[in-house]
Amino acid sequence: MGLVNFVISTFGKCLDAVCLLLDLNFVVVHTVVRTLLAVISFINNLPTLLLTSVLELGNFILFCGVSMAEATSDLAHSTVAMLGSLVLALEGLLESLKMMGYLSMHVLLRGKEHLCRGLLSVLEGCGIAVSLVVYFANTVVNFALIATQNIYLAVLSVWQTVSSPLQKVLELALTSFTFLYSSLVGTSAFLWSPCKLVLDFLVSLVHMFISIFILNIYGLLLTVAIALTTTAYLNPGLTRQAAARIMGYINSFPVLRRLYLALGLWRQLSWHSSQLGLTLRAQLHRDNNNRVRGDGDPGEERRDPPDGRAGDGADQELLDLVLPSSSTDRPLKKQSASGKDGKPLPAENLLTLLKEQEDRKKCVICQDCIKTVVLLPCRHLCLCRDCTNILLRQPIYQQNCPLCRHMILNTMDVYL
Repeated sequence: MGLVNFVISTFGKCLDAVCLLLDLNFVVVHTVVRTLLAVISFINNLPTLLLTSVLELGNFILFCGVSMAEATSDLAHSTVAMLGSLVLALEGLLESLKMMGYLSMHVLLRGKEHLCRGLLSVLEGCGIAVSLVVYFANTVVNFALIATQNIYLAVLSVWQTVSSPLQKVLELALTSFTFLYSSLVGTSAFLWSPCKLVLDFLVSLVHMFISIFILNIYGLLLTVAIALTTTAYLNPGLTRQAAARIMGYINSFPVLRRLYLALGLWRQLSWHSSQLGLTLRAQLHRDNNNRVRGDGDPGEERRDPPDGRAGDGADQELLDLVLPSSSTDRPLKKQSASGKDGKPLPAENLLTLLKEQEDRKKCVICQDCIKTVVLLPCRHLCLCRDCTNILLRQPIYQQNCPLCRHMILNTMDVYL
């Protein structure tokens, strides 16, 4: 008993160590998956960031070009305005000279009356000459002013003629760049959305595969089992070679070979015991039918009652062959009880067998209710419905069959 407790405690500690390793594996894999998801999100947002940077750079270059064009236009306008003001100043100067000429002529005309009558003709000639010179100067100045004004108007018209196509071209270029920008944004959104959906789908598939087949120990075992089954199905020669090597390795050890032979012998004994149990049940059923018919028909031979006086040896042998299929301690108790007085007690053995059959129908957990639930895929009938519901409410790694510790995938109710 102490050895069994020691083995159970050692097995429990091993299970605790395995659970600790699984938790550490889950933490490490979870950290790696989170890092991979962060890197994938950064790669996912990198094209959008590059496109935004390129668009901002293009907008900055366009803004610089427009600013330079406006500055050039303002400089040209200021230059033309300065030339116009200079021409106006020159016109004012000439007008002032004209006024001074008129004034000097008036002074000369007025001064001729005070001068000598002798100099009147000379003064008149000088006045006429001065008038002619002034008139000529005035005409020249007027021609110069008119020519300057015409040149100014021509330059202004030429500038307007040249600047208006430039402005149109600039507006057309800005409109074209705006259309290209909107087209690029629409095209990038149209082309990137399916790629993003595909990447999100692949990330979700990878996350689902990792969470089901790597992080979960049952999924990992299922994946390994599928891989081994596929390998065995596709390469039957490899499977036969592996089985031959395993058998050779087992035959190389005498202890393992004896154990293998003992297992084969135990399977044969189990099969023979099951066949004998079926034979015993059929024989007991026929005996009961014969007893019932023997009470009403005196012509048939009546069987002795099972009180230890007749037919004890055959019944005892059949019961001894059936009882090993139950527990290991109860046959020992029956043998010791039957060996005290030297006579077997088949009635007590039958009652004990019935009691064992009733106990076998009890749930292995609560030992109170009848077994009514079959666990799949191991197909063990060992639990009642209440205990099954309590077991299924546990975490998934604890939902195991209490007999073989296989994972419970489904349940089925049966009625005995």
